[in-house]
Amino acid sequence: MNTKVMSVGQEKQNIEAMDFQWNWLYKVGAVAALTAMFANILDVALGFGGTEIVTYGTKSAANWFAVFQDNWFQGLYSLGILNIVYLIAMLPVYFALFAAHRKRQAVYAALAMIVFLISMSIYISNNAAIPLLVLSNKYALAGTDIQKTILTAAGESVLARGEDFTPGSFIGLILGSIAAIAISIVMLRGGIFGKVNVWIGIIGFTFLALFTILATFVPALYTIAFYFFGSIGGLLALTWFALVARRLFQLSRQEG
Repeated sequence: MNTKVMSVGQEKQNIEAMDFQWNWLYKVGAVAALTAMFANILDVALGFGGTEIVTYGTKSAANWFAVFQDNWFQGLYSLGILNIVYLIAMLPVYFALFAAHRKRQAVYAALAMIVFLISMSIYISNNAAIPLLVLSNKYALAGTDIQKTILTAAGESVLARGEDFTPGSFIGLILGSIAAIAISIVMLRGGIFGKVNVWIGIIGFTFLALFTILATFVPALYTIAFYFFGSIGGLLALTWFALVARRLFQLSRQEG
């Protein structure tokens, strides 16, 4: 009898411990969603605060070195350092959304998270921001033309594989949008998040995917794509982050 009571008590403690773990993950995911939202708000604010829209793929490595030497933060920002902050912040969001759908949509939520992880790995490993900063510092200290030529060639190689909205960065960027659309569809099927929240995500991230495609492969339409697909998709994505954060906070109090 005592053994049975102890077993039931132990099982109850295990369930309570598991509930606490999920609740904690939901809270972390909610805070991370807000962090991702503010990273995007800062990105937009800095973009509109500039004197011109950056036309990607048109600057040489030497031109970027000059940008970094004039204002290192402007160089990092223009080459997507805030996208890295956003991707890192989104990682706990995907884990939290997987946890929320673990009972009914676990496989699909896991697939969306895997696509996101691939996107994050490709984008961060290839991103040109920090490598260009390092190379620009070395370029400024170079004492001979041969050293500068070597550093410039290295910079061109970095840009070829990691400058935003060029073919080199396309896979990382587009997979991020695909993952966001996929997890929004999982949310639609799961019924845990409101339909408004879900459709805002599906439409918003679809617009951002279209912006990425046009900005990368039809640079002549960059400005139009930015103000239509990019701006509308970005505003919808900001709303999605806020609604997801609110719902995750709610789940952290309701779970169990």
